[in-house]
Amino acid sequence: MRRRTKIATGVIAATLLLAGCGATALESTDSTAVSAGTSTTTTEESSTSTTVDTTVSGVDVDWSSLPTTDVTLTDDGITITEAGTYVLTGSSTGQVVVNSDGAVRLILNGVTIDSSAGAAIQVDNAELTVIELADGTTNTVSDAGTRSDEAIDGAIYSSDDLYITGTGSLTVTANFADGIVGKDDLWILGGTISVTSVDDGIRGKDSLTISGGTLTIDAAEDALKSSNDTDAGKGVLTITGGDITITAGDDAIKAEQAISITGGTIDITTSVEGFEAPVIVIDGGTISLYASDDGINASASAIVTSGLSITINGGDITIEMGSGDTDAIDSNGDLTITGGTLNITAQSSFDYDGTGTMTGGNITVNGSTVTQLSNSMMGGGGGSRRP
Repeated sequence: MRRRTKIATGVIAATLLLAGCGATALESTDSTAVSAGTSTTTTEESSTSTTVDTTVSGVDVDWSSLPTTDVTLTDDGITITEAGTYVLTGSSTGQVVVNSDGAVRLILNGVTIDSSAGAAIQVDNAELTVIELADGTTNTVSDAGTRSDEAIDGAIYSSDDLYITGTGSLTVTANFADGIVGKDDLWILGGTISVTSVDDGIRGKDSLTISGGTLTIDAAEDALKSSNDTDAGKGVLTITGGDITITAGDDAIKAEQAISITGGTIDITTSVEGFEAPVIVIDGGTISLYASDDGINASASAIVTSGLSITINGGDITIEMGSGDTDAIDSNGDLTITGGTLNITAQSSFDYDGTGTMTGGNITVNGSTVTQLSNSMMGGGGGSRRP
């Protein structure tokens, strides 16, 4: 049970600044009329999850202490300025904009947002924002192909910390650039999420962390990306769980500083490079990838130019390479393999510029077992694309 506050009509104007001059319909969850200047509260069984882990951001949010508002979207869109939970239903050709000093949770409870102005969901300011996909619901968002502020380059865009969680589904179509963008830290905790983009799929500038959910990404450029190449210790991409399928026109999983994989299932069906970052560590997970250039590549970025390395301590990894001058695992620094299972089909399986060390793991290259790591190990197979 949770306490749901019905915000009175007179208070709504201070809470929801309507985009444009139109009105946004608010639906009460019971038959009690809400009149101007008054408010009522009810206690009822919630149909949506109220549990979200925000402790990793250093912010402890007690959502039950904040108001919950039911919003039926109209084409005028809404601007949210107060902290709290907003349960969104209906459809809109406008935008959902968050501009608040507090924490805001958007529960998508069966919405269609087809923005004609810019991003479908745009967070200009918030202590943090949670997008929660209500159980059993289907939600779709798409952005406009043009906009006045081209720096806002996602169909879902947040200038502050953003969490996506829940058990419902979300389909994102990015017509301008990227699908989901977090300019600070971006966490994907759950949900069934499908992203189709004309540029990058999901990008967390300072960090992108995926710990759960089922993700399908079809990106014209990079699929998953952390792009901070100016601040040391940022530009980090971490996968600890989830079921991820990627079709990428460029790199499938890319970070400007480091990639860490400890769990999850990752299937990269098409990519130029499967993984690319200055430092890549794989401790677990099930990974299969097809790449036309390098499968796993440690290379310098604008901020990290030394200490390049690939370390594989675990995981079940299958790599298939396209024909030509390609490498399954290519480190412009060191390569260390201590464990895991690697099944490689490639003309060149390993290429490293620094030190290569193999102290464990089960490695098969073109059907033959490998017991010693050799640089630029050539095989007779490779070059055949997966159907």
